[in-house]
Amino acid sequence: ARPRVGAMAAAGSAPAPAMEDGEKERKSPWLDAWHDPVAGMSCFSSFMCLSDLHAEGDHRLIMVDLKKRMRIYKGTTIQWEQKLLDVPCAVQCFYHELASPPIPTLAVASGHQVFIYRYMRPYLKFTLPPVEVDPAESAVWDELKKETIDGRAAFEKLTNARENGTVLSNISLDLLALDEADAQAEFILQHRDQLHQQQTAITCMEIIKQNMDEPTAVSMLVLGTENRMVYVLDSAALNIATKVELDAVPTFMSVLGLYDVEYRITVACRDGNIYTIKNGQVLSNVIELETQPVGLVRFDKNIYVGCMDNVVHCFHFKGKKNHSIYLPCPISCMSLLQLTKARVAKVLVVALNNGEVRLYNGKHLICTTKTNDVVTGLRLGTFGREEGSMVLSFKSGALMVKILQRSANLDVSSTAPGPPPEQDIPLDVPKKTKLYVEQTSREREQAIDMHRTFQRDLCKLRLSTARAYVNLLGAGHGPMSSSGGTQVRLNAQVLGMGPQFKIVVRIQNAGIHALYDIPLMCTTNPNLYRIPRPCFYLPILVPQQSYIVEVPVTCTDAMAGTDSVRIFLCNRSSNMPIISAIVNMPISEQPLTDNY
Repeated sequence: ARPRVGAMAAAGSAPAPAMEDGEKERKSPWLDAWHDPVAGMSCFSSFMCLSDLHAEGDHRLIMVDLKKRMRIYKGTTIQWEQKLLDVPCAVQCFYHELASPPIPTLAVASGHQVFIYRYMRPYLKFTLPPVEVDPAESAVWDELKKETIDGRAAFEKLTNARENGTVLSNISLDLLALDEADAQAEFILQHRDQLHQQQTAITCMEIIKQNMDEPTAVSMLVLGTENRMVYVLDSAALNIATKVELDAVPTFMSVLGLYDVEYRITVACRDGNIYTIKNGQVLSNVIELETQPVGLVRFDKNIYVGCMDNVVHCFHFKGKKNHSIYLPCPISCMSLLQLTKARVAKVLVVALNNGEVRLYNGKHLICTTKTNDVVTGLRLGTFGREEGSMVLSFKSGALMVKILQRSANLDVSSTAPGPPPEQDIPLDVPKKTKLYVEQTSREREQAIDMHRTFQRDLCKLRLSTARAYVNLLGAGHGPMSSSGGTQVRLNAQVLGMGPQFKIVVRIQNAGIHALYDIPLMCTTNPNLYRIPRPCFYLPILVPQQSYIVEVPVTCTDAMAGTDSVRIFLCNRSSNMPIISAIVNMPISEQPLTDNY
């Protein structure tokens, strides 16, 4: 019998729905190992990790939550539980040294500090360096400390500094949030003598192997902070080995490679962009997303990003988009299922807000597992002695563990891999005729002459087109006239359904000089249309100003069809119009009365 975590249920998960490509319904690859509906801990994905804490081959589940609790599960029982000093934001296990047996170190990120636990006991605390306060803000607080300015003047200086783009500290922002003068004076009196410094906060935490790609190799912590920095700590978590500044606050990170050899840190930030850090340097290729990211998974050369618009985008690590997966509801969390022992497989796992947990091999859906609650946290790895374990934390505080079947089919389809069977069917290609053979031989022998003839005809065509366009502009028939050193635009629009029409003519002088005493003429078919006033005079055309002229037109015979109205903007010094337009009239409706 295969080993299982705790008291495993014999029944499997609910069957997955039919595949999108029309295949038969595939049995769910997950087995229900354990479900605790009253666990009482609702965790995010960064609040959970799996590690062999005692180097005995039995991996534990470490969980932290927003109620400042840390709990360690051994199988289905709670092995250790302790209160934390502050609200956590991430938890990770790493190996700080090469030891026998290899005992991992537990790191809990909280605020601007990282609490280190060794042998399940508090060991040390790492504190991030404070953020540099702007000199203008420091000068204001120094003046308040020396009592050279009052609280109202300090309030105005800090307000002006914030409006000028200065990033203020939390103390200054708290002062600006107070409206009453008494409250401001009391706040200044309490804080002016304190050490004025600004602390940052950790947003995400990952680990990177130092020099060997082994499960128990020495690793280092990677921290993303609110002040747009990414810190890489040394293996002892005492000093900062590398720090990189980004253009936005990091929210998700994915690490690939070795610190001493070559590594890449893919960072998804709050500005909707994905940055790549290679060996301590930010690369220039930035992936821009349409919406904010909610999950980041990277394996091999692909980057999978879940966004707030219910789409999972797949990018090449150089920035090229491979494909997109559209989902029916919002994404709650994403992770990577990676198998290395019994077989090698990498599958993307996506949890949705409707309780579904989907498995994707590339862009193909493998199966869908339904749960009865909203998944808030997802962690994949080895739990107990089972490699393919999935730990789910729900919004209600429940905890569920599922195990991947050893015979689970994670391929795209159940058919044998390889080319499709249609590839072996020969195409019905017609036989070569004598004319085709002669044409082919002629093209082969006279290839140079044919190319020269084609290029000559192409040049003649371009020349004829250019000449025709120049003549069109010179005659004033183009959309914009530039004859005589003037640049005028003319647009015409027909309003009405008939038999009474109105042509709205918009004229704009696009040049730099004004035009004076410009006539506007309208001509049409007198047997079909009647224009009461065919001539208008524009006293002046000021540059960059639009002028509107309304021309009434009456259709005299609604049964005779349609025609066009020609509009000319004339020039007194030339017989060529400045610009002209042809307005195609619509079909006129029948008049309601005989006298119109």
